[in-house]
Formats: sequence, structure tokens, C-alpha cells
Amino acid sequence: MKNIKKIILIIIIIFITFCIFKVIKKEHTVKYKIDKYSIKEHFYISNDHYYDLIIKDKKNTYIYTLNIDLNKNKKIIKNIEEFKSNELTCIVSTYKKNDEKGVYCNLGKQQVSINYLQNTNNPDFKKINKKLKKYNLKFPKENNTKKYYKNLIIYQKNIPNDNLYFIWNYKGVYVIGNNKVSYKKFLDYDLYDNVMDCVVSDYYVLFDNSSVNGIENVYYYDINKDKVTSFKLKQKLTKDSYINGVVEDLIYVTDRKQKKEYTINIKDKTIEEIDNDQTKYLVYDNYKKKELSKSDYFMNDVFFDNNLIVDKKVTNSKELKKEYNYYYFIEENKLYKALDTVKSEKILLAELDNIKDWLVKDREVILLVDDTIYSYTEQYGLRKILITNELNYNYENIYEMWKK
Repeated sequence: MKNIKKIILIIIIIFITFCIFKVIKKEHTVKYKIDKYSIKEHFYISNDHYYDLIIKDKKNTYIYTLNIDLNKNKKIIKNIEEFKSNELTCIVSTYKKNDEKGVYCNLGKQQVSINYLQNTNNPDFKKINKKLKKYNLKFPKENNTKKYYKNLIIYQKNIPNDNLYFIWNYKGVYVIGNNKVSYKKFLDYDLYDNVMDCVVSDYYVLFDNSSVNGIENVYYYDINKDKVTSFKLKQKLTKDSYINGVVEDLIYVTDRKQKKEYTINIKDKTIEEIDNDQTKYLVYDNYKKKELSKSDYFMNDVFFDNNLIVDKKVTNSKELKKEYNYYYFIEENKLYKALDTVKSEKILLAELDNIKDWLVKDREVILLVDDTIYSYTEQYGLRKILITNELNYNYENIYEMWKK
């Protein structure tokens, strides 16, 4: 009887241990095979559940990331089916304990997005797509319905439900969503250039840097209350200040003249100098915190995201950025990305002529071409968001995006 109790106790302990491990586990990497395919699967948590998947056969490599909750399971792929037409080869992956399906394609040796194949009217993809009907897949299409508002042309149906776009317009900001468009006035005078703005939490924020006497007034639009409010900073910043970035609902600002770094909390309407004895300054590089010496910090302006970087293992292009575990870059008017564990395997996402500015925010790429703003996401592909003639003349720091 005692032995039975011991066995039951051991089983209970093992079960509890397994459950605890299952709950706290944040990452795993496994390798396995399905038919002719070798698969490397990396699970991790970054605000949500993600799987990076690298699928290889003798000829092709397919790389993609799934944002999907499968209870942290391993070896999630159940089956892979291949479709081929001339130089185009596509696979469909199906998953255990989930009905989601994904299509991933290589054109020759180059992995390309489905959206790219659609936008280039690839005839081989049209043939393959007919064979994919049994999977009941739906590929999003761009909607060209226009909405006119003041001097904007807006493609409202192309905007995801959880997104808002902000365009600064001299005295205020346009607020643009898929079911609302409005203009919110901030100032009684025009602010043309050197706009010092950002999005933090549920606020669009503008620092009024128009006065030679420094920055004291902060204006913000509350997305939830649909209201513009302002407050005065208790610690005035000099005009020679700039925004480093946003981390955990705090705006980091550097005053070049005073050699000081601050955090500003919009919700509490407070400003705090970072207590670093002016010897160490805080920097967030791809969301990882580090410190720089005073000389290194003030050698160049420091921005926490959308920095242009150099990595010849990824590309020779000077237009290279990194967010989370992906590199994004532009070569000859083509937008690519590459997973950081396989830098040489670039994925062609989209093609646009004359890209003059771009940024990456929460896995969405915003691209500016002439007078038009485009958005690229894995879910929706390349979509036109809005057109305004103002972007032909002035575009630096005047557009922002908010995501719920």
C-alpha cells in the first residue's frame, strides 16, 4: 500500500513539474523531417507566440514566421504538399491542432511573397492557385476605393482594423483609420519642419519646438477619448533636443545642449532626468537595453529604432534595418527581408519605384513613394494607404502609425 502511495506521489510530482515547465517555457528549437523536407522550428514568446520555420529540400528553402498559439507545442507541422509550374515552386504547410494553412513560394531560387506574385500577375502562380482551391485559401486583395478628405486621398478599406495613421499638417494632425478620418488642431501657428512627434501608448504626441527659448509645451491626442490636451514640462528642454524612441510607454528625449537624457510619461504628465551622473546614457538597440559612455552617446544622434545599419552578410545595400529577428532592406526598388539565423536567404516581399523613405514598426513596413504612403504586412501584403501632395515637398517626421 505504501509503495502504491509513493508511486502516485511521484506521478503527481512529475505531472506538476511538467505543467510548471510548460507554463514558464518561453523558447525551444527542434529539427525534424517530413518526407523530403528538413525542418528547423524555433518557438519563442515576444508579446505573443511565434514560430520561425525553415523548411528545406535539395532545391529550395522556405522561411516564414507564424504568429499562432499552439500551446507551445513542438514539431507543429503535420504535412507539406508541393505544387510546381515551370520555375515557380510552392508548398502548403498544414499544422497539428490547428486549421491554419500557409502557402510559400520560390521563383527560381528566390523566395517571394504571394503578394508579389499577385502584383506581378505571375502566370505560373495563376496555374498553381487553381490547384490550391481544395484548401479553400483566401488571399487578401488591395481595395482601390477612394475617400476624399480635405487634401487627402485615402484608401480606407486597405487600413487594418487595429491601425491608425497620423499625418502632421502644419497646425494639427490628420487621424486616419478604416472607419474614421478627422483633423485635430494643436497649434495656432504653422510648424513646417523639424517636427518633434511620436506615438506612445494610446497617444499621438507633439513637442512644440517652435520657440528659440526652448521646449516647454507638450500636446497630445488621446486616441480613446478622441481629444487633444496639453501640459507644460516642469523641466524645460532646449530647442536642440530630439526624441530617441519609445520604450514601455515612456518617451526618451535627449537634450544635446545640456547633455542630458530624459524620460517623459504622457499619462502622468511628468519628465524625469535619467540618473546617470552624466557618465552613462541608456540606449535600446532592437528592444535590448544597453549603456553608452558620454563620448559615444553624443558622437551621433541615437535612435532606438529604424536605424540604418551595415551587415554585408545580409546585403551590400545601405538601406538596411533590423526589427526583432528580421532584417529588412531595399535593393533596386525591391523590398526584402531575411531571418537573422539565415542571413543569406533573402525573401522578396514587394517592388515599388522611387522609395524615398521607409520605416518598420511592429513587423509592418511603411513605404513612402512620391506623394503616396504604402503599407506592407505578411497578412495583407502591399497596400496603398493614402495620397497627399504635401509629401512631395515635406515628408520627414510628419507621418506616424499606431497599432492597437
